[in-house]
Amino acid sequence: MEPTIDSLLLADFAEVVNGKLYLMGGGFTAVQLAEFGQSHRFFVAAALRIPWTHTNTSIELGGRLETLDAEPLDCWSLEGQLEAGRAPGQRSGDTVTMFAAPVEVIVPEPMDVVLRFTFGTDERTARFRLVEATQAV
Repeated sequence: MEPTIDSLLLADFAEVVNGKLYLMGGGFTAVQLAEFGQSHRFFVAAALRIPWTHTNTSIELGGRLETLDAEPLDCWSLEGQLEAGRAPGQRSGDTVTMFAAPVEVIVPEPMDVVLRFTFGTDERTARFRLVEATQAV
């Protein structure tokens, strides 16, 4: 088995504390912006499953924003590695690790955006719409 992304979610705020994922405003599909061309912050959150055979090894993770036509948006990207260890005496089995990171987006006009998230060889996407705060969602 390979490392996998069990779930991927966008949220107004997310953090991991003591191995637990805390979310506020999670699961949105639209972001209302008061003004385009200004930075807006939200969070990406994920539950990452690491098979026993992949513990104590570095696993690549990454993220990027793009248009629906797969054109990259240069306002945010994520690159890094994650390594989950084995506790002494731990029985074999998968480990699930929670992940949260801020995302900054700046776009000049309303548009649909895809957040592409990779973990090892697994990939998930979250699609959302950036709209003016006065528009109906």
